[in-house]
Amino acid sequence: MALMTIASRIGLSAVAGVGILLAGCGKKGGGDESSLKGKTYGKFIILDEVMTDGGDRSLAKKNAENTLSKYPEIDAMIGLWAYNAPQCLEALKDAGKLGAVKVFSFDEDPVALDAIKDGHCEGTIVQDPYLFGYDAIRYLKDIVVDDKMPELNEGKNVPVPIRTIAKDNVDEFRKTVDDRLEAGEAAKGAEVPANAPKFAFITNVADPFWSHAEAGCYVAAKDFGVAVEFQMNSAGDIAGQKKIVENILNKGDCKGIAISVLNPENQTEMINKVAEQMPVIAVDTDAPDSTRLFFLGTDNYQTGRELGKLIKKSMPEGGKIMLYVGKIDQLNSIQRRDGLLDELSGRISNEN
Repeated sequence: MALMTIASRIGLSAVAGVGILLAGCGKKGGGDESSLKGKTYGKFIILDEVMTDGGDRSLAKKNAENTLSKYPEIDAMIGLWAYNAPQCLEALKDAGKLGAVKVFSFDEDPVALDAIKDGHCEGTIVQDPYLFGYDAIRYLKDIVVDDKMPELNEGKNVPVPIRTIAKDNVDEFRKTVDDRLEAGEAAKGAEVPANAPKFAFITNVADPFWSHAEAGCYVAAKDFGVAVEFQMNSAGDIAGQKKIVENILNKGDCKGIAISVLNPENQTEMINKVAEQMPVIAVDTDAPDSTRLFFLGTDNYQTGRELGKLIKKSMPEGGKIMLYVGKIDQLNSIQRRDGLLDELSGRISNEN
């Protein structure tokens, strides 16, 4: 069968006609920055350790408030997850310091985009999660139905491009985002052909960021005549993802799953067990030591470097900065941090 042909081609076990997609991230980032407090990277001083919030937005805002109290001399706040910069902006607004401290963001949170337009946020690096969803479903359909694999590089990666959004292009970008979300909502209610193969997409956490991937999934389902089940991991932990995966597998009607991996090291065994039954693809965060088919997503180390370039351009004299993220033990967080620090320090990366 088609899937068995692909499995034998790449040396993986598979069950004919079934596939799984896992969401993950880039290829670099050793996570060896054990302590950042007081360290200098180029012209920039890191005031304290990376502040984490575990996905709690109220805590993210509290972290920013605590920073302003402890380090009134701060020059810039840098959010590594989509909601971090917006929470920094809220804290700055409440403190009457909006515009006095520069803010840098990741992804396309509407609050950050509004702030870029208003001049209160310097810019954001966007990954295009819409393509995470759209391409995930497209590739699963190609693999399961058409016995066709995408072209892969040496690391078995399929890159999704990144963009830097600043004041000069934020309006154009915002229109694209809104149009895609509208198209996704319309496609969600589209009639599904009889006997259409079904694919699923599972996120790492429940966050508005993933609404863009959801839109991409449903537009792809409409374009390619397949069915989609989109699941957000509201528990936000490994156990929650495992339960969702098990429930989908127990139904027996799904031909492929897209899942955003929370912790590759601790989920490799789960991925490998699933891969014994069906092909697995990583999306957004990679599980490189697993038997996944390939990784679809952003090179998060490079996104970190791109943000570093934006920071250096906006702050040519350097300054005192702080970093914020949901969880620093996630591979995408580690890679973004490492890429950012390497760029600020002028360090040349080692390609895999």
